[in-house]
Amino acid sequence: MIKLLIALVPVGIILLLSEYLWRKKNIRGEKARKFIHILSGAYIAFWPLYLPLDGIFVLGCVALTFLIYSRFSPIFHAVYGVKRKTYGELFFAASIVLCALIATEPWIFTTAILFLSIADGGAAVAGKLWGKKNSYKVWNMSALQKSATGTVAYFVLSYFCIGVGWFVGGSEVMRHFPVIVFVLIPISTTALENTSPYGLDNLLTPLYVTLVLSSFL
Repeated sequence: MIKLLIALVPVGIILLLSEYLWRKKNIRGEKARKFIHILSGAYIAFWPLYLPLDGIFVLGCVALTFLIYSRFSPIFHAVYGVKRKTYGELFFAASIVLCALIATEPWIFTTAILFLSIADGGAAVAGKLWGKKNSYKVWNMSALQKSATGTVAYFVLSYFCIGVGWFVGGSEVMRHFPVIVFVLIPISTTALENTSPYGLDNLLTPLYVTLVLSSFL
């Protein structure tokens, strides 16, 4: 029970804080979503430190059910207060479920979810702050409005995610596949993030990282 509280209470605090800031008009729209995305995702990435992967799978299923319900009966405005069409929050929860199910080692789950939270969230923040003058549309789709700044930020932050995975248990495996780990994964995930509309990258990139890293074992 204590471990469960350690896992859930901080995430609950993040959600409540985001709602408070939304009501105070301190954060709105995309900023509010990324506030939740980065903080909660980064924390969830380290759930394997004290929770088994099957327990994370169950919590992910509960979170997905809750988000599906709240999408039709909005509880947290900060999660849904964006004008663009996206299902990112549902894919976020689905990625936790699938990564926990597929990951063969806890460090793989951690690495994959960091791609979801830090790399993706950091790229969005960088794009909002510094990407207005270098924005572009992938396939001329409004749902794929990107920026060179955000794309570069994602690529750079992917190495941070890999580095954390290396230090929390993946070094003995990763060292045998340097080209895949340090070249293919950063390039591939950056491409996925660029070409996945409606928040689908929240599912595809962590799932891809999980499958690739698990294939090493």
